[in-house]
Amino acid sequence: MSLETREKRNKNEFLNKKKQKENHEMKKLLCALLAALTLLAAVVPAMAVDESQSYLFELSIDGSDTKRAATGDIVTVALALKRTDADEGYTMYAMQDELCYDPAFFELVENSAMTAASIETTDIALRGGMRAFYMNFLSLGGGENWDASTMIGTFQLKVVGTSGSSVIRNTEMQVAVEGGMDSYATTGRDVTVMVTDECTVRFESNGGTSVPEQKVKLGQKVTRPEDPTKEGFALAGWYSDFDMTKEWDFGKDTVRGSMTLYAKWTELTQVPADNSGGQLPAWIWFVLGAVLLGIVLLLLLGRKTVRFETFGGTAIGSRKAKRGEKLTRPPVPEKAGCGFGGWYQDTACTRPWDFDTDKVKKDMTLYAKWL
Repeated sequence: MSLETREKRNKNEFLNKKKQKENHEMKKLLCALLAALTLLAAVVPAMAVDESQSYLFELSIDGSDTKRAATGDIVTVALALKRTDADEGYTMYAMQDELCYDPAFFELVENSAMTAASIETTDIALRGGMRAFYMNFLSLGGGENWDASTMIGTFQLKVVGTSGSSVIRNTEMQVAVEGGMDSYATTGRDVTVMVTDECTVRFESNGGTSVPEQKVKLGQKVTRPEDPTKEGFALAGWYSDFDMTKEWDFGKDTVRGSMTLYAKWTELTQVPADNSGGQLPAWIWFVLGAVLLGIVLLLLLGRKTVRFETFGGTAIGSRKAKRGEKLTRPPVPEKAGCGFGGWYQDTACTRPWDFDTDKVKKDMTLYAKWL
């Protein structure tokens, strides 16, 4: 049998198996949706957090969480991962951390990253005008043995701010359990760089009336501003992150650096008169069902699986990615007597995948081309 015929047979067998697996997964999806719609009052759980282990993502500059610097200085930011539930090593399968910084205060020094083996890094733009230096690790085998305290790596930032302070924050921290479906409990310790003790606190009213910024000393509380107004909406609070998941407590929270607080709004709606004798109208049940369905679809379809078919080359493990994000380039596979020609989106290898520009939109398979 010729090499070309054998390759074609292998591809056909793979496509048949792939189709059977897709049908099986679709049946499971439909069953899950049916069960969710049957139990309208059920609460949909978020991704589980395994409390059996816990970890601290610790940022530091010169061994401290606070650094005084002058405009033009270059600071070296270090990230360490420490196990906090026990002082013993463990098996690492996957981890990630987005180290968020303000590009109005810092400028990334190109090619300054120094990391442990197998740690991948990239600088990415975030919503709200921020940027993040992304560090991640993924084991393609059975995991790696890590010490209880491991230095992940360092990178350098140039201070371009002329006044105030700015915080480099840990965001999107994850340490995956075996299999990658759940993650262990994590916390983060951030680091502050000070040019002066005076910080600028800005208020983003998100379509409401403008709120003047405040000058606040480092470590002091922010004075609650006069509530902005927005037609048809009521102010639901101020939040320290763009996605509005961390509400700011004006009576308790203190300033760690120049920052922006974001206004969250709730829409004012008129409830129609209840003529149903105490029972909810049918349209309310319809809306509740639609909302629940949307939550279920988001949980089931939000994270996509990317598989790699090497057609006889060394195996490459599948990866999880959020819809709309770029895929981290996997290791180059090997195959006796062949040269690797890249990853493609189709079995005929006519549509190449560009890891620098292409984004994941659905569950998919990338195919290795051999020369």
